[in-house]
Amino acid sequence: MLGKIVTITLLAFSPAALAEQQQCQVECTRVTLRETIVTRSCYDLDAEQCALVAKADTGGQQTCRGYLTTNCVDDR
Repeated sequence: MLGKIVTITLLAFSPAALAEQQQCQVECTRVTLRETIVTRSCYDLDAEQCALVAKADTGGQQTCRGYLTTNCVDDR
């Protein structure tokens, strides 16, 4: 019986552990007459907040997108 409880407990924590490893990657592309510049930033946010940050950063000549990844790149 104790073995079953331990197995259930481990399974319950596995998705939470995976979620903590993911970060919000926001990639913004700015297009000018001479060049296209891409910047990347990492944030510790959930998917909904990640999308909101990307939307807030979008405007003018800059377009941003946000998504969750385990391999986040921050070049700012």
